Order: sequence, then structure tokens, then C-alpha cells
Amino acid sequence: MPKKIHYNPNLDQMKLWPKTSGNKINGLDELVFRRPDYVYWRDPKEIVYGALQEWFYKQNTDPKLQDGRNERIIEEAINIPEISDTVTLKSNEEWSQAIKLKAIELGADAVGITTLEMDRTYQGVSIPYDTIIVLGLAMDYDEMLAAPDISAGAHVVKEYTRGMKVSKRLASWLRLNGHDAQPEHGPFAGNLPLIPAAIAAGLGELGKHGSVINEKMGSCFRLAAVMTNMKLKHDVPNTFGADDFCINCQICSKFCPPDAIIHEKKTVRGEEKWYVDFDKCLPFFNETAGCGICITVCPFSRPEVRPNLIAKLSRNTRRLD
Repeated sequence: MPKKIHYNPNLDQMKLWPKTSGNKINGLDELVFRRPDYVYWRDPKEIVYGALQEWFYKQNTDPKLQDGRNERIIEEAINIPEISDTVTLKSNEEWSQAIKLKAIELGADAVGITTLEMDRTYQGVSIPYDTIIVLGLAMDYDEMLAAPDISAGAHVVKEYTRGMKVSKRLASWLRLNGHDAQPEHGPFAGNLPLIPAAIAAGLGELGKHGSVINEKMGSCFRLAAVMTNMKLKHDVPNTFGADDFCINCQICSKFCPPDAIIHEKKTVRGEEKWYVDFDKCLPFFNETAGCGICITVCPFSRPEVRPNLIAKLSRNTRRLD
């Protein structure tokens, strides 16, 4: 378990801070639903926090990070194939099962399928797909324990690239079988934030730290996806008690250096949910190439804690039923 870090933001970074709060862009305390806006990980010219995003890259130039970024650039340049005129026919259930097996074969650690709702996409986005296949990519917990050291940030870059590879290869496989499919992956913001889709697809529950908590991987994983119009068997959300546990657990809040993790749920664009204060989180995130402390201290991420914790929550759920 890391020690609590006492943090004061870098003054040069704070000079670049825009007048508009990132919390406002995210819709904190808004009572009416709206689609999300881009706030970070986009073309710097398109976002209010573009100057800070550029500062992030100027600040974090360690060779470990650059190696991962170079690998990502190579992967980004690989094109996916055209859609084959020959369509492989299977039933909805057969294709759903085949997709999950193929995704695991390609390197995913968890797979879920759900409806791609336009309300979940970013403002201004319009896409011709109605189904999303969500992929979970487990990170190495021992490597992430180094957070907020630069080596943990380098591992995150590596796992995002793995997610890119899996999503592009899965989309390519579907296209070669005659089905339209497009990959969706981080770290840059694409058509939609993947966390809501991951929760709807049964990959876990939203944690107090703003990340998804999965029964087998805890919070220590990344997301990628494939969008399609295939008629598939959809999964359902998996509620196993993480949300209730987070109400009383204070561990991630206690160890967050900028005190960005809010103790109670907030209303965000008309939805009550866990929310991390963007304005407090971003400076430390930028200075440490992604931080990662909150997901490593999370009890669900810790291999020596998770099995017994999940079993206890399962017993509690059965008693309530």
C-alpha cells in the first residue's frame, strides 16, 4: 500500500489552466440529461484543455513512455480490410459466442455485448451502428503497484495499445466474414466514452474512483470495443455489490494525492453517479503520466483481497434475495 502523498500542483502547469472548469464541461451538478462533451484526449485545437494536454506530453518524455507511444503509432497505421462480399451466416447466439471466443483468442480478458445508444455518444457524433462489443484488457497488478511512478504510466500505454490491437483485429475478422465493424479504443476519445457501455455489457460496476470494477480484474484493466450492426445476443449489467461497498469504503479517497475522489455520489448530466473532480485530478495526473494510485489501492484490484471480498458480497446478496 503506498503512502499518502502531499501534493502541490506545478505552477507552470497551472498557468495554462483555462477559465472554464472541467467539471462544468463534464456536466457536474446538471439536473437535466445531455450527451457528454469532449474534455480531454482529443485534438488539442478542439478542446478547452488542449494546452494542458500538450503540456502533458512535453512533461512526460521518459523513454519507457515513448517506446509504447511509438508502438501505438505503428499499430494506428495498420488499416482494417474492406468488408467481404461473402457473408458468413450464423444465428445471433452462434455469432455472439463466436465473437467472444475470438476476442479472447486475440487477447481480450473480458467481453460483453450491448446496445450502442446514441445518447451514450459524444455531442455532435452520429454513427451508423447499434451494437457494441466491449473488451476488457487486464493490466499487470504488480506493474501498476509502482504508481504514480513513470513505469506504471508506461504499462498503461502498453495496455491501451493491446486494446487497439485486439479491437482492430476483431473488427477485421468480422469484416472478412462479411459484417460491417469498426474498432473503438483509447487512449484518445473516439465516438463515445466506453465506461457506460462496459457497465451495460456486464463488465462490472462503476467505482467511487470513476473506473469500472470487474469481479475478476478489479479496477485494474482498460477498455476497447468494436461497433457493428450485427444482430447479437446482448448481455445484461452485472451487479455484484461493488457500488454498495464503495459507499463506505474510503481507501481510494484517502490515498488520492489531490483529494479528487468525492465521498458521495453527485448528479452529472441528470444522472446520480460516482464522480471524480476533474479540476483536482488533472494536475497530478499530468505530472505523473497518468497516476493510477486509485485503481491499485482499490480492494477489488488486490489479488490477495478480491476473492474473499467477492465471496462475501455474494453471500450478502443471496441473503437479501
